[in-house]
Amino acid sequence: MFLLLLTAASALYSLTMTVLLVRVMRVLPRLQRLNAPPPTRWPRVSLVMPARNEEHALESAMRSKLANTYPELELVLVDDRSTDATGAIADQFARTEPRLQVVHIEHLPEGWLGKVHAMQRGLERASGEWVLFSDADVHLAPGTLEKIIAYAEREGLGHVTVLPEITSSGFVLQAALVAMFRLLCVSIRMWAVSDPRSSAAMGAGAFNLVRRSALERTPGLEWLKMEIVDDVALGMMLKRSGAKSAVLNGRGGVSLEFYPSLGAFTRAIEKSGASFPFLGILLGHLILTTLECGFLAGVFSGRPALVLLGVGTWALGTMTTWSFSTWSGFARRTAPLAFLGVLPAAWASIRSAVLALVRGGVMWRGTFYPTAVVRAGQRMGR
Repeated sequence: MFLLLLTAASALYSLTMTVLLVRVMRVLPRLQRLNAPPPTRWPRVSLVMPARNEEHALESAMRSKLANTYPELELVLVDDRSTDATGAIADQFARTEPRLQVVHIEHLPEGWLGKVHAMQRGLERASGEWVLFSDADVHLAPGTLEKIIAYAEREGLGHVTVLPEITSSGFVLQAALVAMFRLLCVSIRMWAVSDPRSSAAMGAGAFNLVRRSALERTPGLEWLKMEIVDDVALGMMLKRSGAKSAVLNGRGGVSLEFYPSLGAFTRAIEKSGASFPFLGILLGHLILTTLECGFLAGVFSGRPALVLLGVGTWALGTMTTWSFSTWSGFARRTAPLAFLGVLPAAWASIRSAVLALVRGGVMWRGTFYPTAVVRAGQRMGR
């Protein structure tokens, strides 16, 4: 009976994920297919890029952004206390590029997370009617901004999130990222973000485009100054303030190498370790792992009916992940073993919770934040 329940629960979970991911893929517009007519006047766009120790990716990303032909573009790069050559690279670009200004931050005010503070400093220097918050390592293909601004103006949007095309090295890391983003799409309810009647909201650090007038109707970035998931929380804040939102599939237009290695991914997840109680994180990942991998109990049960159900669940998950990877730009080779991607993702999350428990908080961007301070500053879920 136990094997039957485990296999059946995994099969139901896989079917539900398939239905919801198909809904995401059908509803979200594809950037490359946008064909809105250009507005009568191109509004000024300020591209704000918080950067900390990005010397390995900054030069190529900056060249891609500077290659954009958007007629009213200014760029503000905020060097957030970098200890590598980030600031020097940025200054070198600024000497020959009049559209670019560089802000150097030497000290972090108490009560702020580094990235959110960098975004605020960049916003203070921005003059555009639209402000695009985009991580410094993100690449933008030529013509991307024109397509998105034309679409946003036609639809009367106040906030546009673009899901980037993500590249990564290593099979295990790719599988972990696919598993994480599949779950994100479903848990956020991305198909409902554009519905003003829904509470679903989304944001992405790679591309959060905000109409200034919409941002001015919110409590502002200071309200998010201690929110670790600042990108999604920004989308939530805007939608709650009445902004019309949209999420786009950015494949072919917005891209980045999300993490250079599995180790870098694991270290990056450390920032989330204090956000939730340890037992909640542990139990949540145990349940998720059971649902993702439970069909294996049927596959190896030796009972024909359970074997058939288990194999069918695996086949459905493989086809769904293959389709989702094709749609989003992930490597499709992980699809047959996609269910295993939950393991490194769960390990990274549980490890972060253990470290936060031992340390009494989290270390992020060179600053330590006690658990009580992190939780007091959380906006997501409130």
